[in-house]
Amino acid sequence: MVAGINFKSLSKKIAWNVITGSKLFKEMQQRMPEKKANEAVSDIEKSGIDFMNTIYCYVKTDKRMQGGNKVAVLIPLSSATDLEVYIKKIFPDVIIKLNGERKEVTIKNIMYLGWEKKLLIVTNMMNTSEGKAGNDDTEMSAEMDNAFTITAENSIINNKHFKTLETGGHDATLWVNYDQAMNQYMNESMADKMGGLSLSNTLWKDAAFTAGFDFKTGKISGDMNYYVSEEMGEIGKELGAVNADKDMIERMPMQNLGLLMSWHLSPTGLKKSIEKTGLLGLVNIGLGTQGLNVDNILDAFTGDMAIVMNDVSVKNVIEEENFMGQMVAHPTQKPSLNMTFVIKINKKENFMKMFDMYKDLGGLIPIGNNGYTLPIGTKDSAFILINDKYVAASNKYENAKGFLDASIKNNKVPDVVRSEIIGHPLGVFLDINQLVKNIDPGIVNSAHDSAILMESKKLISTISINGGSFKNNSFESHLDINFTNTEENSIIALMDYGMRISDADKLNKN
Repeated sequence: MVAGINFKSLSKKIAWNVITGSKLFKEMQQRMPEKKANEAVSDIEKSGIDFMNTIYCYVKTDKRMQGGNKVAVLIPLSSATDLEVYIKKIFPDVIIKLNGERKEVTIKNIMYLGWEKKLLIVTNMMNTSEGKAGNDDTEMSAEMDNAFTITAENSIINNKHFKTLETGGHDATLWVNYDQAMNQYMNESMADKMGGLSLSNTLWKDAAFTAGFDFKTGKISGDMNYYVSEEMGEIGKELGAVNADKDMIERMPMQNLGLLMSWHLSPTGLKKSIEKTGLLGLVNIGLGTQGLNVDNILDAFTGDMAIVMNDVSVKNVIEEENFMGQMVAHPTQKPSLNMTFVIKINKKENFMKMFDMYKDLGGLIPIGNNGYTLPIGTKDSAFILINDKYVAASNKYENAKGFLDASIKNNKVPDVVRSEIIGHPLGVFLDINQLVKNIDPGIVNSAHDSAILMESKKLISTISINGGSFKNNSFESHLDINFTNTEENSIIALMDYGMRISDADKLNKN
């Protein structure tokens, strides 16, 4: 994977001296256990680092390195001379050696630094025979040679997905090589663990995940893409072609909404995925013992489903329990919430064939016409109601019934649900304010933790994710993390939150 932070882009939103001059930054300095570490933070602006550029970090599998991965940070320089002065000031005992035009140094057997005129590379150390970080500068110097001399054909610049991501101008970026990750996963004896089953690497060849994040006024936004292999392109088109059913979403209970997730999972695309893995025959054999096959199951559903969470609360209560014949009162924490899960039916006869087969095994108790209840513990129950179009399951009967008869349809559907969730194959909405507002601060064990909970309640208002559409051989999605402070850049809001948490820590120590 490769991660990047674009300080040039960030500097247009908040000046570096605002960060270094902030209360939080000064608090961070004071927390440094060593004087030299404190100086390293305070003098960072004089380190020769080019903060009007992008800093990258990459991770690649390398069993020679500590932790089993090579981790390298690439830091552009404005002055190699200032960097050397900075290193000598912070680490006066280290020996800087010259390797051609490059200077190198080992820092406390933890990391190895090499720099030329315009670039500093920091890597982790190699393992010794005992498995600890080593101090063989010859091997590390050779590794630094490799880091500085990437060949053109081996450069990530040639990766079209990475190139598209980096030309987007985002504040922060992330690229994950699923091709490499899956090859490694399958090579590590996974065939044996999967009963000898072997999957073709064409299923994930060139697959990658990319994400670009931007710190905006009042929110953090992210654009994400999952690129599939050429082999899976047609399946991707099938899986990303249809939006989750609008009527289904609008029927969901929206009062005191904490979470809503909707999804259209194409039955045709799912069947083709199973076929690609070579598992279709095996799955049909297994289902055949129950008189079913894959088509019977997939034809039962349209692929539309949704779940909501309402009325979340956590409170301190006093409960009584029978202990050796006597009722004993004791304090406890009581969580409470309502959840509703629905699936849209395609062929009811197919669905009822499966449902009738398993309902007796699950302990379902019939209630009315096409209704069932399932006791959960001693006090709660789940309700499952079915009509010709939907099956609805909820721990609150009124929510399941209201969904089926559409009596709660369009009942205070939040604007953000209409604009961000409806109209996409996949949507997730979290109302953080609603989720945490009824969590009693007294449930935590100390005033310190209570203060942190109270400050956290003030940070983020809502989170929304939408996407699932398939374009340019990728599944696209978008993320918005909305802050309660809509007047300041989200970086400032995060810094303010950090300062308040710091104040809570200081109060706790006092």
